[in-house]
Amino acid sequence: MIEFWIAAALLLLLGYTFFLPALTGKTGGGGADRAKLNLLLHRHRQQELARETADAEDWRKLDAESERSLLDDLEMAGHPHAPAEAQGGRLALAVTLIALPLVGLLAYFSLGRPDLLGLAPAQMQAQAQPNTPPGLEDSIQRLAERLKQNPNDLEGWTMLGRSLLIVNQPDKAVTAFEYAMKLAPDNLDLKAYYAEALAGASQGVLEGKPTELVEAVLKQDPQHKGALWMAGIAAAQRKDIPKAVDYWTRLKAQFPPQSEEARQIDRYLAEVQGLPTPAATAPPTQTPAPGKRIHVQVKLAEGFKERAAPDDALFVFARAAQGPPMPLAVVKKRAGDLPLEVVLDDSMAMMQGMNLSSFEQVVIGARISKSGKPTPSPGDLQGQTAPLAPENDGHYAVTVDQVAP
Repeated sequence: MIEFWIAAALLLLLGYTFFLPALTGKTGGGGADRAKLNLLLHRHRQQELARETADAEDWRKLDAESERSLLDDLEMAGHPHAPAEAQGGRLALAVTLIALPLVGLLAYFSLGRPDLLGLAPAQMQAQAQPNTPPGLEDSIQRLAERLKQNPNDLEGWTMLGRSLLIVNQPDKAVTAFEYAMKLAPDNLDLKAYYAEALAGASQGVLEGKPTELVEAVLKQDPQHKGALWMAGIAAAQRKDIPKAVDYWTRLKAQFPPQSEEARQIDRYLAEVQGLPTPAATAPPTQTPAPGKRIHVQVKLAEGFKERAAPDDALFVFARAAQGPPMPLAVVKKRAGDLPLEVVLDDSMAMMQGMNLSSFEQVVIGARISKSGKPTPSPGDLQGQTAPLAPENDGHYAVTVDQVAP
């Protein structure tokens, strides 16, 4: 059930996070296309909820919320002369409520720019989620094309960025939010979106610029829900559990004590502290099975060996093929050690309950970083597998054969 609560908590918390301030900006034409995009995103969320929710009451509540957000969005799409502030706010809410664990917050995938949709068709097909609704990527493509003609459409860039996160394309989402940030550099919600996308493009790691953005938001608005949520994740990633508890406790205080949001934050607080969750049942009578582990062989492709210096940092990681973006396990080595074999296992999880055993499908990757940090930079060397179902003690191979754009 932990996978559901992770997905549902991120959905609801992020939805409330970005509900309050409305984004403003110039809106272009294409209301019908945007309405179609929102319908497709709505169907995507319905599919995810149905797949991840086993409890009928949970489904009913989340489905009703999804319907309300969709109706609000379509109502505004049908009134092109509505005030920009109201339209931008409702669109931001609708897209955010649909968005899946980012950060779904925070993510670990890769792509690239407008140029924005410059992936080769084979790459696009390989990266696409198998349950993406038909027509969703076409609608995203049309929105991106229209933004080339109307680059000052803040609402459009924001919607494009959120949509790209939904289809696991955080690198492209970063580019979209960079355009939006040029139009509204002081918008706190936009900074939070941008931090989310940057983390997603860095295998879910918030170290570096994502954390700087989150801290900047909290400096101006100490109660910003999205920033508090991500600040807690960043603290948990660096094993600063007291700080993570502080951020999430402040976040919880903004919701009614018995609300679903407060209960879900309680579950995260319990997870990060290694405590029984509030919803935990009686302990199982059987001894839990040992955690999962996999063996990963990493090598450099021919023609890439001269590009890597022996002391360059090498990160080998596994992430969920669909779901929260932070690595499920990661190891740091030297490029000079290649070729090599490493073991990734459940003990390397960055957060409780976010490990190899928690997901049926994972992607295994390797990145050679010139900066020594896990955050990708142009020129980094990288490679990854297609989504796979990891077997305990299974052996998998990764070839570093790409250059980060």
